[in-house]
Amino acid sequence: MNAAALDIGSNTVHLLVATWHDGRIEPLDDASELVGLARGVYVGKTIAPESLDRAVAAVEKLAARARSKDATVVRLVATAAVRDAANKDEVVAAVRRRTGLDLEIIDGEREAALSYLGASAGENDDAQQVCDVGGGSTEVIRAAHGHMILQTSLPLGSSRLADLYQSDPPAADELARVDDAATQALAGLPAWRPTRLIVTGGTATTLAHVAGARERRYVMSTKELSSLRALIARETASAISHTYSVEAARARLLPAGAAIIAALCAAAGVEDVVLTGVGLRDGLLIEYFTKDTQAHG
Repeated sequence: MNAAALDIGSNTVHLLVATWHDGRIEPLDDASELVGLARGVYVGKTIAPESLDRAVAAVEKLAARARSKDATVVRLVATAAVRDAANKDEVVAAVRRRTGLDLEIIDGEREAALSYLGASAGENDDAQQVCDVGGGSTEVIRAAHGHMILQTSLPLGSSRLADLYQSDPPAADELARVDDAATQALAGLPAWRPTRLIVTGGTATTLAHVAGARERRYVMSTKELSSLRALIARETASAISHTYSVEAARARLLPAGAAIIAALCAAAGVEDVVLTGVGLRDGLLIEYFTKDTQAHG
């Protein structure tokens, strides 16, 4: 059986279609549509009609793509931008009316747990920290010997921090404010030194792409991360978009997202970080397939 997971994020609607083989996910298709829900929510607490229309149209398009890949089940969730919106019920109703899908708005703790389930699959480190860096929030999950010891969601995301700069590329003082904001947002977490730091989300996959990676997991040293940040800081969003085939809206957020990952590395005291596209959607499908397997013996 093939199944699909769709999530409406703060910036992007993502799709993963997969099958279940030998106790693990086998991806069949992976796609996304940039819709940019976050900005209106953080300014006025409401998703604007045009943004809602883009998001629902993206869900329609990606759900049709999933079904063309023989997905018999489509799981749909929404994260920070929708759960923070005053008109979240309108989003649920519009999705149901136009796509026939039931939208589950998940809270930060459930988002963190699903991201950990997906990103940690196959990892055997004694102490690991999984972080899902999104547009509106960052989920932090710490686990030791396979047991979660911390699970939290922080109001820290690339879209939120990108509002701290207006220049293109961002000026040095604007980047300093971004770095300070990222560091301060993490300051309330208890100190901890994992053996492995795994970061998932759009910023992680975009940074890996800019670095030349093509696999779903890419190990980047903090030295390489620092060099990439310096490169990004010198380039306009349009130049990054053109050179690295990154969507212009995503390129604008990249300095902020990279600052969050750098702050996570510094707080964890690691010398390298695993950047991965494996996360929330994989977790949704692992959850589905394992429950289905148990139900059928």
